[in-house]
Parts: sequence; structure tokens; C-alpha cells
Amino acid sequence: MDNEEKYRQLTEAADWAGICALNGVALDAFGTKKELGVLREHLEPGEIVFALTSGIVKHSETSNSSDWGSNTWLIALTNERFLFLDCALLTRSVDVQSIRLDRVQAVSSSQGWVLGKVMIDLGSRMAVIDNCQKATVAVIGDLANKLLRERENARSPAPTRGGGPSDDDPIEKLERLAALHASGALTDGEFAAAKGKLLGL
Repeated sequence: MDNEEKYRQLTEAADWAGICALNGVALDAFGTKKELGVLREHLEPGEIVFALTSGIVKHSETSNSSDWGSNTWLIALTNERFLFLDCALLTRSVDVQSIRLDRVQAVSSSQGWVLGKVMIDLGSRMAVIDNCQKATVAVIGDLANKLLRERENARSPAPTRGGGPSDDDPIEKLERLAALHASGALTDGEFAAAKGKLLGL
């Protein structure tokens, strides 16, 4: 991720406005001042915040019982997850929900005239954050998909030279010899000699 060290420093300093400025957007604290105040407490050790937005998330089974209907949540995109925070209106309790990046298939953003929304595709369902600040949804979508690509590339094995099997793998060499023998390209004697040479016999 570009500027990862800068994001790390800003996260450690709890400089949420600085992270937004690094992304070229203004900090959207409307309805989420309490959540911004407790965000650092809910981060895991070494977790880095890359982007922030706030938006409406429908009431769920895990929402505070003192809240009704849809609530404004703070959403933080980190190097590990989407972190959702919602402070209770009448108490000091905080609803915390996470969507780990390894569960996310894609992230889409949609911008309207004034506001936008973020859609997180989890395969079996879609998590939607609506009524977000318009500029922040594009940032969240772009950075989230970049993180997903980087994670996917890190899991994929590096291609070998020429895209074929490694020249140093004796098992693959044996398999190629066996295929040549089975196709009739090598006689029994040639196959035995090549196999013996490969195995050092």
C-alpha cells in the first residue's frame, strides 16, 4: 500500500483528520464524534487505518437496545478489516462490528448528487453503508479493492521462469520423462537411462 508508513504514524497518533487529508478528503465527523474518540481503543495491535467514512447502517441484532431504526456508524478501513463503531445515544456502550478482508469479495461505491454509499460484497450477502460523504466512498472503494488485490497477490505463488515448471524440480522432470516415454518419444532403454541419470543411479 502506498504511504503505508505514513498511515501507520497517523494511526498511532490518532490523527484521523490527517488520514483523511492524506486521502484528499475532509474528515466527516457528522454524527460520529464519540466514535472517533474511541476508535483507537478498538484497533488491534499493529492495525493501520487507511480510510474513514460515516454512514447509515440499518439496526441489527447486535445494535444497542436503546437505539431504534437506522444509526450513523463510523466505518474505518484498516489493513485487516472494515471496522464499524456506533456509540449508544444514552449510555457509554459501543457497538463494534468487523468484516475481515479475507471474507470480502469486492467493494463497490456509488455517488449520488450529494451523498454516496459503499457496498461490501461478502458472497452470501451485501453489507451496505448509505448516506456517506460523497468524496469518501470513492476513496474507501479504491483503497479496499487495492488491499484485496495485494492480499490476493501475496497468497498466489510467484510464477516460475517462462510460466512452466521449474527446471530444478526433479519430480517435475520425472513426470515429463514419464510422459515422453508413455507417448513413445522415448524407448524403454532411453527412459531408464534418463531416469537413472536424474536420480543419480
